[in-house]
Amino acid sequence: MSGCSSQSVARLFVVALVGVLAACSDGSGGGGGGKASPETSPSTTAPPPTIDLSKPIPGGSLHGTLRPPLENTGTDYVAILKSITANFRWLTENPDVSLLQDLYAPGTETFAFQESFFSALNRRGLRGADEGYRLLSAEVIDAQPQTVSLRVSDEFSFERVVDSQGNQVGEGRARNPAVKNWNVALTSDSEGHWRVASWTEVSDTVQL
Repeated sequence: MSGCSSQSVARLFVVALVGVLAACSDGSGGGGGGKASPETSPSTTAPPPTIDLSKPIPGGSLHGTLRPPLENTGTDYVAILKSITANFRWLTENPDVSLLQDLYAPGTETFAFQESFFSALNRRGLRGADEGYRLLSAEVIDAQPQTVSLRVSDEFSFERVVDSQGNQVGEGRARNPAVKNWNVALTSDSEGHWRVASWTEVSDTVQL
């Protein structure tokens, strides 16, 4: 198929502890007898989840985690491509057909393929658990007002589908070659949201 960590819990505990210490030390000087200012509650909002595409993603590690934020507006096309890719990797392990339109342009062949694939996963209660995916590089080749072309290189070692219990279904397959290059086209809608219009493998064959 071309989470909340313990650190987050520890961070929230530290924030709460600092609030308690501040409340205990308030009103220690002056002798004015005035009322202490009300304490503001410490923020308990967890930071948005991120997926590090530069390191191989262990198969199954994204299942049940929060969806990463989607950043698909603006002119930083490499960052947009990375955000879409991170969302797609998450979606393979948390399949939801209704979210595909956020990543792929409806009406394109690429969208139709992904819609068919994810619908099949949902019908059978399956999900992806590809092993070791990482994004090696992304480079803008051409940028127009509503269409951007990029050259992308990525890698992963093994394609795998699992059932609801996490058991592998079928034999899976090793990706060969592990590193592949792609031509990716992004298209913008009327509101400035970029989506993938096509994602095609670059052929190494040279025709004379």
